[in-house]
This record gives sequence, structure tokens and C-alpha cells, in this order.
Amino acid sequence: MTAQLAAHGRLVADVQTKTTGNGTSMAYSRMAVPLPCRASDNGETTLWLGITAFGKQADLLARQQKGDLISVAGAMQVNQWTGQDGTTQSGYSLVAESVISARTVRGGARKPANTGGAKPPPAGSGEFSDDVPF
Repeated sequence: MTAQLAAHGRLVADVQTKTTGNGTSMAYSRMAVPLPCRASDNGETTLWLGITAFGKQADLLARQQKGDLISVAGAMQVNQWTGQDGTTQSGYSLVAESVISARTVRGGARKPANTGGAKPPPAGSGEFSDDVPF
């Protein structure tokens, strides 16, 4: 059974890459997703997800490193297997349809556009005033 899911968290392992038999790039890693929870002491629990991506999304995932903050949307799957001790275990994985990294959307990551000498609006001009009460 699969369900659509969007998850936001940090990579907890380095990304592993390979090429499939038909030449498609593939990338795999694991991520920790914090979830609100009343039962735990700090009000949070962690969902551990395996992330698998193919093609362009695999190329995006492959540029990430352990510890990076990412958002992934795709089909969630529940996997079951028999552990070394003989017990049935289960885990969750996400086949990525979209990968977004905090690196690519961080404001300081991009050079400012050439404004042709234009200056920012003066303080108090009504645009982006720090005097706006919240």
C-alpha cells in the first residue's frame, strides 16, 4: 500500500548513488522527520524514512550531505522484513517525486540581481518599514 506524503527533515546518512540497468540515475539516503507527540517528554518524536529518488530528483538528492535540511514529496511505502533475531520488523520509505533542499532556497546562496544602480527604497517610504506592529 502507498500513500502520498510530504516530509521535512534532516538527512541522517550520506547519499548513496548508482545507475540502474537501463541507465537511470538512482539515489538513496535516510532522513529524520520530527513529529509532534504528546506522549514523549519533549513533545516530539521522530519518524525515520528511507528516501529513494530516480532521474532528475536523484541528481538533486545526490548533491546533499548528511545533516542537510530537505523536503521530499512522494509515495510512502511500508516495508516489512524478518530481522536477524527472527522477528518481523517494519519501516517506512518514500519514493521521491520532488526533492527541495534548504541549500537551494536559502537567501544567501544567490547573488543579488544587477539592479543597474537602483537603490533600495528609503526608510519610512512605506515599503518594508520596521515600524509595522505585529
